[in-house]
Amino acid sequence: MVRRRTDEVELKFRRDLGLRDIVMIGLGPTIGTTIFLLVGPGIGIAGGSLVLVFFLTFLVTMLTAQAYAELSSAFPETGGGYLWVKSAMRQPMGFLAGWLGWFGHSIVCSFYVLSFGLGVVLFLDANSLVITFWSSADRLWLAKALALIVLGVFIYVNYRGTRTTGRLSVIITFALLAIVITYALAGVAWFLTHDLPTSNLEPFFLYDTLGENALSILMAMGFTFIVFEGYEIIAQTGEETKDPGHNIPRANWIVLTTATAIFVVVAFVTSAQIGVPTAVATPLDEQPLIVALVASRFLPFGLEIIAFGMIFGSLAALNSMVFSASRVAFAMGRDRSLPRVFGRLHRRNRTPFVAIIASGVLVGLFVAGLDVRSIAASAGIMFLILFVLVNAAVLILRRTMPNTPRTYRVPAVPVTPVAAIIGNGVLVVALLFLESSAVILGLVWIALGLVIHYAWAKRERIAEVAGPILEAIIPLPEEKYHILVAVENTSDTALVEFAALVGKVEGAEVTLMHVIEVPSTLPIDAIDRLYAFEVRRNMGDLRKLVSDARVSVTARVVVSHEVAEAVLESVEKEDVNLLIVGWKGTRRRGLVLGSNIDRFVQEAPCDIVVFKIAGLKPKPERILLMNAPEWHVSYATGYAILLAKKHRASITIFSAAQTEMELNQEKAYSNRLATMCQTHGVPVEEKFAKVRSIVDAVVDESRRYDLLVVGASSEWRLTQFAFGAMQDQIARRVDCPVLMVRKVRRQEESRQPAP
Repeated sequence: MVRRRTDEVELKFRRDLGLRDIVMIGLGPTIGTTIFLLVGPGIGIAGGSLVLVFFLTFLVTMLTAQAYAELSSAFPETGGGYLWVKSAMRQPMGFLAGWLGWFGHSIVCSFYVLSFGLGVVLFLDANSLVITFWSSADRLWLAKALALIVLGVFIYVNYRGTRTTGRLSVIITFALLAIVITYALAGVAWFLTHDLPTSNLEPFFLYDTLGENALSILMAMGFTFIVFEGYEIIAQTGEETKDPGHNIPRANWIVLTTATAIFVVVAFVTSAQIGVPTAVATPLDEQPLIVALVASRFLPFGLEIIAFGMIFGSLAALNSMVFSASRVAFAMGRDRSLPRVFGRLHRRNRTPFVAIIASGVLVGLFVAGLDVRSIAASAGIMFLILFVLVNAAVLILRRTMPNTPRTYRVPAVPVTPVAAIIGNGVLVVALLFLESSAVILGLVWIALGLVIHYAWAKRERIAEVAGPILEAIIPLPEEKYHILVAVENTSDTALVEFAALVGKVEGAEVTLMHVIEVPSTLPIDAIDRLYAFEVRRNMGDLRKLVSDARVSVTARVVVSHEVAEAVLESVEKEDVNLLIVGWKGTRRRGLVLGSNIDRFVQEAPCDIVVFKIAGLKPKPERILLMNAPEWHVSYATGYAILLAKKHRASITIFSAAQTEMELNQEKAYSNRLATMCQTHGVPVEEKFAKVRSIVDAVVDESRRYDLLVVGASSEWRLTQFAFGAMQDQIARRVDCPVLMVRKVRRQEESRQPAP
């Protein structure tokens, strides 16, 4: 049986998110503007017992967080709850999980979008920049108009696949955290230093009967549930997270405990300042701004600070929420549960543009048609139903797929998932008594989803979403010389032929590696299947080329958000002795040879060859070797000899100096290099020139040759150079192909490439 060449090429997804990264991913949406807008309505529903509400919600949330941690470690594919429920249950339950998840992420996104507009209007109002006679309805419409504008900006950013700066996101999250903590601490300090009436905190329970108070607490828990939903986004990073079974549960605990402590203090401070009776009596459309009103009582510029908190919070969460909403629709389209157009990637931007635009339209409709209270209740219902299905999936998959590796396991199964199912289900029922419009909206959405499922998706073949991910790498013997070739252009064979030549002489193991770079706004497995298949097929052809040269070879395709990080990680983990990379040539400002090449040269802890192959003849006849005693020329000469012997070419050793003393030194060294060439039967010529500019002389001399070979100087260790001051200039200016060599291995390990 003949194996396909794609079967011989490993496809690997690189995990590149650490604990800090995923904590920040979850903390932004969790600490986001929800705390500013939902505390007021929460007091209106549950009175002073809102502090108890947050604590109880934390307990219910942690039960479901356990399920997400287990399932994301065992089944980390993009789509989260949708794919887990689909794998565990028959249709249409799997489809409904995705459908509800898309709705939930979109409506939460609309909450953050609307909060941006409300924050801007609040700031304008605090500074008398809005017409004073505008009604609350007029200001709400202004907020919605501003919200739709910022939504359009973020949809465009995601459509274009523009990378957001991770450092900026961290700064915004910390700024938001600082605002919330400042509000809480200032409120506590005010409470301790002023004689506030204890009646402000009463009544703790609003009603006289146990049943009514229990219902009010449950309604408040369901209503404020979305303040804890950041952990659901953390779980979706399972495929991109280092050691997800360890880091995701830790991130959940860090995010949820931090958020709960802050929420409890904010609820206490707000209740103590405004008074529970006043909050309960506040009109429903004004309750979301109670925190801002309270802040103005004990914080200088309190209204402005809360307004900026709302704006920062929405900006911190918006990109990840647009990303999450479109991610679910993209997964469903790729899986053909939705029309396949939802799973299509933009040809140039490599983004799921249809899923992004559709999610943006859905969010825009929610912003235009709903208020804060309806949005929060609708989001709570959708996520609670989804979480019921996810916890049920834990029980079913434990039974149907027991051998699937789970780096994290829910404790006390089946007690924990069953308790989570009951808790989430009870909150769904409680919300039915609070917001009837949310119930109607949810039922309409579910009905629409079922129509789509049976009218469209039922006729589609449900494709497998992702093939197995090969994580294990066969270790190489320590004494084996290991060459890693970073292949950028899979149709260019010259670089691989050079690696095969070196590998044969060294008796080396050659690894061919191509990195498919996925924009950070996409999940790690959001790659076009046909494109990935074509890349693997081309890598299979390159692998065969090396194998035919009787060189031990492996090939793989790595999917990563960062090309340089993926290559450097392989160099370090696999004990690579020599890294070979191709170079297109660049003159971009701020770069030496190019962003990735610069990092390879400066950071790779091994020898490196950078080969500019453009214009290289199939059989180069004349090779120019640049000589300088302080450069790694003897090492470079070994490679020049290999190429000369293969193509029966001649080598010219060119020595250029600015003084007679330097020229005499180079003559002695040139003679040693010429002896190396003669020993291996390679025709060699020596040329010497006293010049003003060594760079100009080498560039002019190279015009008569098919290949220029240079070695690095000690200056490469300085960050402003790749191979050295003169080498870098020469490489950028010459028109012929260039082979650049740098040697960093310890002296006891070094050896010349044996021609």
